[in-house]
Amino acid sequence: MITQQRNIKREIVHFIFFTFALAANFSKSFERKLKLMLFYQRRPLISLLAEPIAEPTQPNILVNISHITSTEESKNPEKATHKIEKLKQTIDGLLASFAHCNLTIVVSSLPDRNIVQYLPSYQQQRIHLKLEPNCDPLYLGFRIQDDLINCVDQFDWFVFIEDDIVLNDSCFLDKVIAFNQHATSQDVLLPNRYEILEGTKRYIDLTIDSEIAWNRLSALEMAGIKFAECTNPHSGIYCLSQEQIQLWMKSKRIWRNQIIMVGPLESAATFCLLECFNLYKPHPKNLYYLEVQHYDTKYSKLCPEPDSPYTLMPVKAHES
Repeated sequence: MITQQRNIKREIVHFIFFTFALAANFSKSFERKLKLMLFYQRRPLISLLAEPIAEPTQPNILVNISHITSTEESKNPEKATHKIEKLKQTIDGLLASFAHCNLTIVVSSLPDRNIVQYLPSYQQQRIHLKLEPNCDPLYLGFRIQDDLINCVDQFDWFVFIEDDIVLNDSCFLDKVIAFNQHATSQDVLLPNRYEILEGTKRYIDLTIDSEIAWNRLSALEMAGIKFAECTNPHSGIYCLSQEQIQLWMKSKRIWRNQIIMVGPLESAATFCLLECFNLYKPHPKNLYYLEVQHYDTKYSKLCPEPDSPYTLMPVKAHES
């Protein structure tokens, strides 16, 4: 009799727990369904009261790529494999980073000194090849400057870029615009350039020199982001507004075709700008704010020391 009573109590307890569990599951299921019903009831109201979205303005950008290969590479894609990949990555980076813009891409080169014909078809359809038959290949960058200036009335922004620079930042133009709004028209923001070697990010233009001097007198800070002039502003890319192109024209460009520093390639890509502009880069406080990748590792191998403050590795090596 006692055993029967215990079994009955146990079954009653199990029934009560089962009932509570069933009720809880039903409550959760009902709550989910109720939320879905309320959401679907709110959708027409949300659509009715939604604010109209203004069409974003699309700036007109002209990008001119400086591109030179050897004659052998232009005639043999097997010998040009690395050059083809570099140019392909450069163009892909531009297409992605300026996808929200009206983008025109020109590849400047010499006859029989380019590998454009080996690029994928979707890239060939989006670029214009401009050949300069009577140009010293080392001075091609200066000829590109002439072309940018000749188009001053047709575009809002003008970009010079070397064929091994990869841009991976859809906010690149926005950052340049924000800088220009706080600086003067004679101040130009250039990105820090890095290479990736064995998983380590090396800001190569800041590691080539044994010491980099940052000019504190010319430092700028905007919304917590710091910028400054430094002893090596080279980046292989610059982006100028229409106003800055016009200002450059007024300077008469007396440094055109002049070797200002390092050589003609670097002078055309960076140092000739100094005749008219103050060149800034993101300060070491925020190196990565504006940056581009150099699609190579040759400079990193020249300066392999890992102790530089401009060499970054997010993963610590295991100690043996």
